[in-house]
Amino acid sequence: MVALTKNSRRWWIALLNMVGVYIIVANRSHIGVAMVCMVNATAVNMVTSLERSDANLTELGPAFDETCPNRFVHEDGNGTVEMVDARSDYRGTFIWMTDQQSLLFSAGFYGNFLIMWASGYLADRFGPKEMTFLSILGVSIAAIASPMIAELSYVGFVAVRVVFGLFENPAMPAMAAMIARWFPASERSTAAGIYTSGNQLASSIGVVIASSLCRTHFLNGWPLIFYLDGLIGFIWLFLLVKFATNTPQESTFLSSTEKDYLYDKNGKHHTTFSERKAIGEKLPLSRMLLSTAVMAVVITQFSFNLTNTLLATYLPTYMRDIMYLNLQENGFYTALPFFVQLLSKYSLSILADVLKSKGILSHTASAKAFQILTNIGTAIACIILALFVNCSRTILLSLVLTLYGFAMGAVIPGCFTATLSIAPSYAGMITSFTLTAGAIGNACAPALVAFVVREGQSSEWAVVYIIVAIVNLSAGLFFAFFGKADVQPWAKKTIPQIQTTQIVPEGLEKPTITLTFSDGTEISRL
Repeated sequence: MVALTKNSRRWWIALLNMVGVYIIVANRSHIGVAMVCMVNATAVNMVTSLERSDANLTELGPAFDETCPNRFVHEDGNGTVEMVDARSDYRGTFIWMTDQQSLLFSAGFYGNFLIMWASGYLADRFGPKEMTFLSILGVSIAAIASPMIAELSYVGFVAVRVVFGLFENPAMPAMAAMIARWFPASERSTAAGIYTSGNQLASSIGVVIASSLCRTHFLNGWPLIFYLDGLIGFIWLFLLVKFATNTPQESTFLSSTEKDYLYDKNGKHHTTFSERKAIGEKLPLSRMLLSTAVMAVVITQFSFNLTNTLLATYLPTYMRDIMYLNLQENGFYTALPFFVQLLSKYSLSILADVLKSKGILSHTASAKAFQILTNIGTAIACIILALFVNCSRTILLSLVLTLYGFAMGAVIPGCFTATLSIAPSYAGMITSFTLTAGAIGNACAPALVAFVVREGQSSEWAVVYIIVAIVNLSAGLFFAFFGKADVQPWAKKTIPQIQTTQIVPEGLEKPTITLTFSDGTEISRL
């Protein structure tokens, strides 16, 4: 039963992990909102103008585009009409150039690189709950420390973002491993839709809250973003310790009926690190790396992270510099695609589970259909942004961002469900592979912007969006041919219930334990 009822308390674990994902994504992406409030864009543009070989005093400051109806706002004062910059409510004090800002955006992803090779192994080895706790603890401490260190030193702020990335990376494979252990295949699309909603909540409601905090004068506004995200993290740690367990069988709040159901549907097909070690089972690493099913989810994860990070991080800058929106409008348009994505991922995830439960689509066919929707829809949105959207077409901008949000919601019943399904016992390791690709995509987004967008012109942003469209089209095509969402042959070995014969051979002090596999293999241990 998929519904959230008193008889299916496992769904509270999905909700708990949803808040965990919110904390991770908020601390990763809200720096994009904070940055437009931290940086003095006018001063940065003046320095950029001075550095140009043809610069002169009359060219200082940002370029004015009088064709944009929202370039100025009209304010009546003492019977007169005054024209002021619509972006006058951005009160930044830091003079960080574009490449310095890009380094701050990407610093967390460099921290990811230091740990991502082992994140999945750590989740499988020490347990999802333990690794999630450690991860959120480090992220929350980094958030609380960020404002003070940013005021003291730019280099120190970069270092804090690297530390944040170091602690951030293990959280996602750990939470994915927990979901894989708690939910059977028929419910994973819905479970994934719920817990990954923290991503969209952080990028929609969280962005609106962050932009509102930026506008306040208390503590200069932007530090409140970091303090709030850190506080939520510490509160969540208490709930994790109290309610979460690595497996349903360890839980104290599940009924015995639900535990038996989950063991029958999921638990007996899952082996822990300790169980695999006890019988001498080795990690099928080479078969994982050579699997086209694994390659498909890795490539699509790269395209997802590249696109999502680009928009989550740089939409506030794009809205300010290209669309000429004030801070309040900036928050609304930046949040719009992620709010739509939140709605679409729920509806599409439930639709996917219904189609699979009724036998209309197989697990693989469902994953392929929805992943193709993600990549093709995103590519179309990026092409329209590149070729047709400008500062005078805010309605078209709204429609394109809505299309993007709807398409990206399909990634949950698409490649994300496939990631959890192709090898449930190794979900942490598979997720580690996808996170490695995702971390590369995350780092490529600010690197791409820093390389292409030198003067903040719309033509430069058009190039960025065209490149992202090509990446999405290529990823969708690869998944259409090679994507899978069924348990792969190399991941099907299971450990059924262990039968212990309490027979003590003469001369021995311990009974013999026999492990019997579904293929008839028997291994005896004392």
